[in-house]
Amino acid sequence: MAEAVTTVAKTQSWRPLFWGLASFLVLPFVPFFEVIIPIQQTLLLLVPIIAVCSIVGWKLGGRAALAIIWIGLSIWMLLQPAGPPGTQYDQMARGWAILLAASFGLVSLWSVTMPFFSRALISVGLATGVGFLIALSSPSGIARFEHAAEEELTRRVSVRLQDLEEARATPQMKDLEARAPVLEELNNESEAMMREIPDMAAALVPALLALESLAALALGWGVYRRLSPVPVGPPLSKLSEFTFNDQLIWGLAVGATLCLLPAFGDGRNAGFNLLLFFGTLYLIRGIGVLAWMSHGRIVYIVILGLVPQVFVIVTLALGLGDTWLDLRKRVKAA
Repeated sequence: MAEAVTTVAKTQSWRPLFWGLASFLVLPFVPFFEVIIPIQQTLLLLVPIIAVCSIVGWKLGGRAALAIIWIGLSIWMLLQPAGPPGTQYDQMARGWAILLAASFGLVSLWSVTMPFFSRALISVGLATGVGFLIALSSPSGIARFEHAAEEELTRRVSVRLQDLEEARATPQMKDLEARAPVLEELNNESEAMMREIPDMAAALVPALLALESLAALALGWGVYRRLSPVPVGPPLSKLSEFTFNDQLIWGLAVGATLCLLPAFGDGRNAGFNLLLFFGTLYLIRGIGVLAWMSHGRIVYIVILGLVPQVFVIVTLALGLGDTWLDLRKRVKAA
């Protein structure tokens, strides 16, 4: 049995995982993404998750050395400041990293046979519930956490705008804008849009953080499976096979209800977060259906992605439609 498991682990390619890891580590420092990704130091999430997987693997007969190494790396990462030292954001980011890793470890120990996505959703939900209770029991409650997030996102925008203003102040850029007024107008619009993003992003931090956490869990899971011959659960499925429980459609329904009905005006912000979180999940499911329809030819997805609005509408429609049609399952059954 151990020999068979080792063979499976060795046949897994690092190539697709490498691109995912590169995107996860680099995108938080790219303009626009740096303002909407809650925890910019993504290694703070990733390393403890790999450590937890290593601990669970050790309990199942894996190497203790692997667990010790990743535990040490996790402690070192958690001791590093996540943003400006001593700020509320710094404490929140490190606290969330601990909550997420601990929740994933508990769920993994509870059931080794549970599929990854179900395990990840339960872990994020558990961490969110504990975090919500902590927020309610702290001074100023949830408003304190929203303020900390908005303050951090505003800081990032301020740094980026300062860099842009310095670049625009150079003689070369001034000359270029004088020759091309369209470029000057575009730069002004970009700066205005960046100033507005922190307020909107801060209100959507719960959904954005949950999505970032799911990505961290998937990547950490993938890294562990390539480092250890002892699996802690089923392998990740291909994107073209990605699906989840159809009952999650109620998350979208509740979100839409909170946003659209005047009677639930106080819960509108929660509704937007639900729509963003579950809408993104269905969008990814739609991409999976599109990948299945195109037989894995990524070029078709790239071509469709050249028009973002069309891409979102098509993939979201495919994801939602798959809840009732489930074409992939029907073709397999046939």
